[in-house]
Amino acid sequence: MSPEASSVGHQNQHNHIDLDETINRLSSKKGVESVTILTKEGGVIRTTATAEQGELHGKLLSKLARDAGDIVEQLDGQDELSFVRIRTKRHEVMVALDQDYLLVVIQTPQKD
Repeated sequence: MSPEASSVGHQNQHNHIDLDETINRLSSKKGVESVTILTKEGGVIRTTATAEQGELHGKLLSKLARDAGDIVEQLDGQDELSFVRIRTKRHEVMVALDQDYLLVVIQTPQKD
């Protein structure tokens, strides 16, 4: 195995450990119902939701992130969307955008 391949394999293993740690840390927070990591296109990388819910979150929330990002760009071409938060009576959906990934947390909103 070449040193580059070994390094890439080690990096991928390190990234998976980081993903698992992030998911575990967020999942342990009070009120969190699910944590999902998606590709920008909406493909599920990891989720604590059911497979069906993860796929639905991927489809809908990646579209939301793209559309919201387009709006921000139209309003200010020098700006970039980094976070979307939607609160309903029953849920709070938070989407953090990275260059390659989306991190989605769905939780029960705290009572005010």
